Amino acid sequence: MRRLGTWLRATARSLIAVWRSQNEFGRALVAMGAVSALACVLLAFELALYFALPWRTAPDARRSPWLAASPTPAAAARATRGPSPTGWPTATPSPVPTATRTPTPTRTPTLTPTPLPTLRPVARIEVTARMSSSSPRRGSVVTVYGQITRDGEGIAGVPMRTDWEFRSVTLPCDSTTNSDGVASCSLPILLVAKGEYVTVQVTFTYEGQTYRATTGFTPR
Repeated sequence: MRRLGTWLRATARSLIAVWRSQNEFGRALVAMGAVSALACVLLAFELALYFALPWRTAPDARRSPWLAASPTPAAAARATRGPSPTGWPTATPSPVPTATRTPTPTRTPTLTPTPLPTLRPVARIEVTARMSSSSPRRGSVVTVYGQITRDGEGIAGVPMRTDWEFRSVTLPCDSTTNSDGVASCSLPILLVAKGEYVTVQVTFTYEGQTYRATTGFTPR
């Protein structure tokens, strides 16, 4: 310590001498150097004091249990919490209600009834045939009459064909209806024996359709 004090006094005298011999700029530099040197001296003194004192060695925690660091409350809580965090109850999230879109009702189109066409009733066509005599004399003239009606009224201008079926031959005879829907056709009875029945087929053709009736006679 004495040597240190002697060195400090000698250093101070040297700095004062240099201070006096310098101008203002030089004195500023000397002051800065003195401050730096003083700081270095103080630092060296503190280091020497730190290493010289006995309490610089850290106490042994095993020999001084009261100096051992005590666990923090958070660490204690973690140590006593439980074996595993998986056993803790977990909060179940509440379902979030979702908005349900209400379907827009479809517009039902209004149906307009379509009037049906008026259907005309089907005409009733009737055909009849008869002979002027059912048992004429052999060699006389026999007439066949045919009539065609629509809903009970005669139809004029309808062609009529007759077929006279004798034993050996069939003879045709044609005619046309009058305003009452009646047509007639006559033939002499020459090619038939007495008591032999002769069939007469009567056919009308009207509006593309064929209508038939049958009659006959037996000569005497």
